[in-house]
Amino acid sequence: MNRKAKAIGGGVGIVVLLAILASTTMGATAEFVSPTDLEETDAHEGDLVKLEGRVVNLQDGDRITFDVADANHTKAVVYDGQMPETMSKGRLVVAEGHFDGETVHADSLTVRAHEGEDAAPEGHDHSYNGTGNDYEGTDVPSAPS
Repeated sequence: MNRKAKAIGGGVGIVVLLAILASTTMGATAEFVSPTDLEETDAHEGDLVKLEGRVVNLQDGDRITFDVADANHTKAVVYDGQMPETMSKGRLVVAEGHFDGETVHADSLTVRAHEGEDAAPEGHDHSYNGTGNDYEGTDVPSAPS
């Protein structure tokens, strides 16, 4: 093969690989959304999303279920993994997963650290009360405006 044919073949190959990389990367990115975003539009149904808000109604059983709340709405989240050590009622969380129109089926959970040295909400003592839906010593802080 001559040099010109090799250069053209290599160039086409690189373009094809870049196109494949771009399409798979763009399709796999999740958009940050709030419960209000999911409640007030159908634009995210079936999409991979990163739902961010405060944890309420936390229940730890065979799978973790909870609601994520903002100032206006709440959205249900289901997670089949292990509960993060720092997760509790009132903590800021990001649940990444697919939204089916009602519930986010999370593949990963990230508990956001609070500002300052104390990473727990005010009054949080990590004491589980055994009811499956609440931690003693925590109040859900009001959502930021």
